Amino acid sequence: MQLGQALNLKGFSITVAVGESNQVSSSQDFPDFHFVPIQESLPVSQIQILGPVEFLKKLNKTSEASFKDCIAQLLLQQGNDIACIIYDELMYFSEAAAKEFKLPIVIFSTASATNQVCVRVLSKLDDKKFLIDIEDPEEQDKVPLPLT
Repeated sequence: MQLGQALNLKGFSITVAVGESNQVSSSQDFPDFHFVPIQESLPVSQIQILGPVEFLKKLNKTSEASFKDCIAQLLLQQGNDIACIIYDELMYFSEAAAKEFKLPIVIFSTASATNQVCVRVLSKLDDKKFLIDIEDPEEQDKVPLPLT
């Protein structure tokens, strides 16, 4: 929302697409923003059943159609006057809509650079070898001792 405020101060009009039950911010908090609800395809209660990772994957899969409908309506109303779509990196369904309507995208990440590095390293973890394809520099210099 802070990015939206900064862009709004530079003259951009801001439209925020939000899920019906995810009304974190409202027009009362941000009177210069236009809020557009998109139909939710997955109830928030499913997060307890599916777990956070599966929930996000399923949410992305099922939200794509309603987001595309939302963008289509906005394009009709605003006469193809959408500068770009800015979306949270976890809501990657937005990219499919942007590609379909040939709109530029900006992926907004609130995670720190350290978090990004951790994600990359954690993806290389293996339960048997600890880190896959990462060699210990101290081990490289050691010469194996001959067996006697």
